[in-house]
Amino acid sequence: MRHPLIASELFQARCNTAIAARQFGRVTLQTGSRSLHQGLLLENVFSAHDFFFPGTDKGLCYLGPPGKLLKKRPAARVRQIVATESETVNRKMRRRIDPRWRTPTNPPVFETLSSLVLARNLVAGRRRISIEGKLVLSAAAGDRVWKAVLDRLDANAERRLNAEFQQRKQEAHHGMEVADPGDDDAPFVVDARNGFNFYHFLTETMPQLSVIARVRSQASIFIHLPRVDDLKDFVQGYVSDIYPGLAHRVSYIDKMVKYDAARLVYNHRHYLYQSSDAAIDIAFSELPQDDPWRRLGSDRACRKFLSKSTFDTGMRHLRHDALERVRGLPQQDRPKRLWIGRDPNSPDNKNRPNARENELLGELRRRDFTVAYLEKLTPLEQIAMINGADIVVGPHGAGFAHMLFANRRALFIEVGTPQTQLHRWGDFLGNAHVASCAYSTVFADVEGYGAAEDIPAISSGHRGIHIGELAAERILKHIDEFSARHWPVSSDAKERNRTRS
Repeated sequence: MRHPLIASELFQARCNTAIAARQFGRVTLQTGSRSLHQGLLLENVFSAHDFFFPGTDKGLCYLGPPGKLLKKRPAARVRQIVATESETVNRKMRRRIDPRWRTPTNPPVFETLSSLVLARNLVAGRRRISIEGKLVLSAAAGDRVWKAVLDRLDANAERRLNAEFQQRKQEAHHGMEVADPGDDDAPFVVDARNGFNFYHFLTETMPQLSVIARVRSQASIFIHLPRVDDLKDFVQGYVSDIYPGLAHRVSYIDKMVKYDAARLVYNHRHYLYQSSDAAIDIAFSELPQDDPWRRLGSDRACRKFLSKSTFDTGMRHLRHDALERVRGLPQQDRPKRLWIGRDPNSPDNKNRPNARENELLGELRRRDFTVAYLEKLTPLEQIAMINGADIVVGPHGAGFAHMLFANRRALFIEVGTPQTQLHRWGDFLGNAHVASCAYSTVFADVEGYGAAEDIPAISSGHRGIHIGELAAERILKHIDEFSARHWPVSSDAKERNRTRS
């Protein structure tokens, strides 16, 4: 069923733009010397001049004073606990743990500024945005641009591109101009990964809307995504419940669109390695000289470091706005301890069975845990339930994006596997940093796989979890120790535990 607010042929009448090309199942757009086709960059030779460098290249300006570029914030309290049934696997996994996130005493993180900007000659769609034919790097959309580019390059070409980025960074930096906000004609353009993944929607799309919501405007908001037919109901549900004043202005588009002028939410995470802005050095001036913040570049390791060590202003705004919306909801019936389950009757259930989950649930119920199926709740009910919980446990999945709304004293325990450690650990760090909660991952076994060399590639899809005896023991021990320090169990639960033992 098509969403009622999906943009149709009336789109051109609603804003002064032009659809570059319309062909069934295919969209091709020429931007300068590069061709975009079905969201992929076709050529395999790239220069740093194919990327937009704010403050050096023209075509992007702030709408009003931008504010502070970087703000030092307390990090989430992060732990990683390796607990597969194979000590050989465990040794390999311990070596993979990033030393910066090895102990609960974690390094500082920074909030990176998200600002409204005005862009000229902009093209949006197919998971990327370009200005004057140059690819824009902003927040998660910038990560997707990098992936599309690097998928086309060999190792030598990638090294040359990173070296060119360093050279371009040293070019004359004039700073981004500040424009008068002027009239309200220019539409807002939002880039979205897709319309069906809850994690990407909550963590990437909603923060952009949170920045837009702070502007007095009635201009249209166009959310670009690959396929409007994939749009899930939760998308409009979250927009309507948290930002009811925006909902009627939002349309969803899966066409490549050229805008003469449009407003964007620009996040400065990638700007940190693209710019010689003096504000960057000032922000890091108190850090040790050998700290990674002092040697930022465009290479994979630096970009991964940045994604794990930052969150954007829009995420903080979203947390504030969402908690304000649930402030008046009843609190007395909210469970304090949650296991995040997957509704077996949901059409969106990904059918990743977890071996020995019921055995772990039996022990959790003795500790007053309640199984929660968040997909059965309204957006505001989900937010209220998560914010009211003291301890939340569950298998790796998009539901951990809800950490953005966590109580700052709460503990979240994600049950992962060697597969999620290799390919997904760190995805939820920004959400945890916003809340400054405790976030632990217990790595159990991949269901059906034992030896480390047998770990399936992520391209074959996420596999289920085998929650072995050691993993269950470590999960329960972590809960009991945390409870003793922060959230003592009820006297009834203590009696049940005494009787059981």
